[in-house]
Amino acid sequence: DTQTAAAVTSRRALLAGKALFTVGEAFVFPWATEGATRPKYLDGPDLAPFSPAWLQSILYVPTDPDAKARAKAALTRGEALASEGKHADAIAAFESVYAVAPTEYKMCQRAGLDIAKSYKAQSVRLGDEFDKKANDAKGVVWWWGRGTRWPGWYIIAYLSARNVYFTARDDEVGAFSVAEALGFLVPIWFGLLYVLVQFGIPDY
Repeated sequence: DTQTAAAVTSRRALLAGKALFTVGEAFVFPWATEGATRPKYLDGPDLAPFSPAWLQSILYVPTDPDAKARAKAALTRGEALASEGKHADAIAAFESVYAVAPTEYKMCQRAGLDIAKSYKAQSVRLGDEFDKKANDAKGVVWWWGRGTRWPGWYIIAYLSARNVYFTARDDEVGAFSVAEALGFLVPIWFGLLYVLVQFGIPDY
């Protein structure tokens, strides 16, 4: 009857909404966070969020071996300078790692933490300018860590996908078949696997 049909439609819409939200948790949210918090290319284009060029830029871009070697050398040089107490020069060296090899996640994150340590070493009291800069540098590291490489997004998305699957399978009102549920979940699961393999392992 009309009432039953409305209930089925309503439930299907709710489940479809949950499935779309799962896609957001697996892709949209981590990609948006990555785009907002990753190091910026100094000479790169001003990419509009979620434009085709922006989406392509989210994919991992291998670093030129020469540039990677220069970034490693800058990191080593900066840590040597920091150990000598030359923190201003060390910070300049660490910042050059971001400029030379911005897609080298692990190296950039290490440089970012080193920047925070060097600023903190120059601080004379809690809340002074150097202390604030140290906290800002740690914040940059933390936020970029919540991008595509953060496993939490994929764990949350998996739990959401699992909820969609079992809700669809067990809820008679929704009248979803297992085949229909798998039609939502299989692409999501394969998508999660692809993203985790492609982006979840730190660069070396």
